[in-house]
Amino acid sequence: MFSFLQKETHGELEKIVTRLKLNASNNYRDATKEDLAELEKKYEELKAAGKLNRKQIDYYRCRIVEYTGKLEYFSHKSQKAGKYSGKI
Repeated sequence: MFSFLQKETHGELEKIVTRLKLNASNNYRDATKEDLAELEKKYEELKAAGKLNRKQIDYYRCRIVEYTGKLEYFSHKSQKAGKYSGKI
């Protein structure tokens, strides 16, 4: 009935996911962790308010679990000096 509201809430979460992916790809650990925390908070708010359908709940829960797992081993130490020196 109010599908435009679901698109709006989906858009809010997608903006956070996009920012999270960008920060993770640039190896910005602190910003990525903040984005994940924001995603979890917004997800819980929208879920509690009944603004997400079952498909969206499942999708974003999977994204949160996925990124939580990836951040477990995400560190600045993963950037090794000279990692590509043999290929240049």
